[in-house]
Amino acid sequence: MTASFNSRRMLAWTAPVALALTALAPALPAQAAAKPTVPTITVGPVDKDLNGDGVADLVTVGGPGTGLASGVWSALGVKSRKTGVGTGQVQTPATNIGLRGNGFGGTESAAEFDGGQVINGHFFGGATQDFLVYYPAGPYAGNGAVINGAGDGTMLDPVSGNESTIASDYLLDANGNSPLTLVNGYVADGVDNGIPDLIGISGDATNGYRLGYYPSFGAPGLYFGTTTLSNSTPTGGSDWQNWSIASTETASGVALFLRNATTGDLYLWTGITMVDNGDGTGILTHTQYQVAANWNTGVAISTLWPADINLDGTPDLWTVLPNGTYRAYLITGLGTSGTATVTATRAQRLV
Repeated sequence: MTASFNSRRMLAWTAPVALALTALAPALPAQAAAKPTVPTITVGPVDKDLNGDGVADLVTVGGPGTGLASGVWSALGVKSRKTGVGTGQVQTPATNIGLRGNGFGGTESAAEFDGGQVINGHFFGGATQDFLVYYPAGPYAGNGAVINGAGDGTMLDPVSGNESTIASDYLLDANGNSPLTLVNGYVADGVDNGIPDLIGISGDATNGYRLGYYPSFGAPGLYFGTTTLSNSTPTGGSDWQNWSIASTETASGVALFLRNATTGDLYLWTGITMVDNGDGTGILTHTQYQVAANWNTGVAISTLWPADINLDGTPDLWTVLPNGTYRAYLITGLGTSGTATVTATRAQRLV
C-alpha cells in the first residue's frame, strides 16, 4: 500500500467527467460587513453545488457535541437577486439527509454518522455531487463510504444500492496509520480516471505526521497506493496533527485551506498540483497566501466548508460551530505579503 501506482489509471474509467468546485469556511470575530460590490463572475460548474442552481451549498455532520441531531445536514445556498451569486446565507432550517444511515453500519440509523467527516465530490463519476463519509475514530475508525447524491441537495437511500464502502486498508500510510482527516483531492495529480483523489493527514507520535495523497483506482470507494507528501506546514513546521484542512476547486484549480486552531493561523494554498516521485513519495506544489492571523484562535469549529460562494474566483469559507450556528467568510485581496480581507456574515442557526 505504500507505493504510488500510476498504473492504476490504465484500468480506470476513461469517460471524462466534469470537475466540481469546492469550498470550506472557518469563523472570524464579528465585524462590519463591507458594502457589497458587483463581483466578476467566473464561468463553469460550481463546486459544492448540490442542486445545480449555480450556487454553492453547505453540508455538516450532526451528533453529540454539534448542536444538531445525528445525521447529515444539508443547507442550500441563497442567491442574491441583484447579482445572481451566493450571499453566504443558506436556506434554513437545514434538512437532515442522513436519516437512513451510512449504508454499511447495519442499523439504518442517523447515529451511524456520529463522529464522521463528510465531504462532497463526484465520487461515483457522474454529474451529481455525491457524499463521502470518513471516520477517524469510533466504531468505524479508518473506514468510510461514498453515497450517491440525488442532485437536489439530498442523498439517495444508501441501503438500496447507492453506497460503496471504503475499506480501512485502502487508506493506510507507510507506517500503517489511518488518516486523521480526509478532503477531496480532485485531480491534483493530473491523472483523471473519473473519480476524485483524496488528500489527508496521518501519522503517529513516533514517526511524525504528514500530508498524504490517496489516488483513486477508478471505481467508487477504491483507493490504492498512498503517496507520502514532503510538504511542511504553512509556517514551516512538521506538526501536521495541529492543522485542519479543507479543499475546494475553482477555475484556477485545486485549493486547500489550512487552519491552526491554537495559533489562529489561516492559510490558503491555490493551484495545487501533486508531483509524484515514483517511489511512494511526492509533494504538493502550490501558491501560498496567509488569509488571516489570530483567526478564531482557540475556537472549536465543527465544520470548515470551503467554496467560491460569490463566484469571484477566490475560495471562501463557511464555518459551523458546536452550537449549531453557521457563518460565511468572504475573502478578497489575496496577496503574497500581508493578510487578505475577510468579511464575515452574521452568525445564524442551521436549525
